[in-house]
Amino acid sequence: MPRPQFYLHIGHGKTGTSAIQSAFAIAQENLLSHQIEYPIPLIEREKASQFAITSGNWKHNPKESLAEELFRLSEEKANNNSILLSSESLFWHLDSLFEEELHRVKDLNLHILLAVRDIEEMLSSEYQQRVKRHGEKRPFEQFLRSRHFISSHHKKASDVLSLLKQHEIKTTIINYSKHKNEITELIFEAIQAPDAYPRDAMHGVVVNRSMSQKELSILTLVNSLFYTRFPWISARLSDALVKQLPTVQSQKCRLSEGSQLKLYEVNHDYIENINASLDPKDHLYDQSTMITGDAPIDRSIIQQIRKEEQLSIDVISSTLLTAIQSESAHNHLSNTTVDRLIKLSQAADTDPETRVELLELAVANRPQGQRLVKLLEQAKAAFNHQEQSGIYFGQTGDQIK
Repeated sequence: MPRPQFYLHIGHGKTGTSAIQSAFAIAQENLLSHQIEYPIPLIEREKASQFAITSGNWKHNPKESLAEELFRLSEEKANNNSILLSSESLFWHLDSLFEEELHRVKDLNLHILLAVRDIEEMLSSEYQQRVKRHGEKRPFEQFLRSRHFISSHHKKASDVLSLLKQHEIKTTIINYSKHKNEITELIFEAIQAPDAYPRDAMHGVVVNRSMSQKELSILTLVNSLFYTRFPWISARLSDALVKQLPTVQSQKCRLSEGSQLKLYEVNHDYIENINASLDPKDHLYDQSTMITGDAPIDRSIIQQIRKEEQLSIDVISSTLLTAIQSESAHNHLSNTTVDRLIKLSQAADTDPETRVELLELAVANRPQGQRLVKLLEQAKAAFNHQEQSGIYFGQTGDQIK
């Protein structure tokens, strides 16, 4: 019996992988009608079908190489159906295939599905993930300097594409930055199952959106104040934002002109090699095509951003207060945590009602602090004045009635 076709969707990260994996899970039965198996445990399938973030249907097994696993799966099959595996981890482990005897690898009927992304978008998204999940509190440019402006994803993608080309492995590569809205459909076309795409279920779906600039600035502040004591805090806040405000427009992190140029110079060879595998109309931005400066923004868009910023602040405030109050109910807050609550209450982005609630929590944990009590009284007076006058001063300084 001939070996089955293996479709390996390898990401990479931050290229719509979560949405693609949700579509695979929803379309599992339709894919099977196209003789494509998407093996996944029922509980994981249900989670992905409800647009929860999952890791796909493949996990690295340190006791078995990727090649060994693929050979085992092909030998266990009792039919000629193709097998579809999807995981961002495959991106980092794919080169292990070529540590095997090459004639064996060529016996595997492989089709690699790889999505790439413009470098500024990619590193902005990667930085945001560090803020959301790993307590990152440094500004974006400092984060880039710490890694010498090297994009690990572009470096790895360049290496992987060179190996795939060298060993004549069939590959579909898509520029996510050019095809965000149809990336999932393009993947279904690549596996020759366009009719299996669950169009109705996927309509308007946003899975694991990125942060806006305002959300990111608040999360980095929260990380600097609370992450050491509460390492779950940024994940709790970002999950609440994504779940409660899924349609808020994300924004790319800003770079100075000098840092932007440095970024493209350092990664020039990687981008050039990736572009060699892409259609010219789908090339990633490079030094000659990068966009400098900020494009003018329509006033209506600015107004929408301001509305979304206030919604985000409300979600962060309520989630943060609930989380810390719950923690306080079980454990008396430390002096350090109380100090950080006070500092957060005085931040320019903190609205009057949240300022009062933060200071109330601080006073509850430090009732003897006379200056703190006075701060709370002032905050309450300011909030009462706002309530009576019906005026709110937003974070941009504009008066909103």
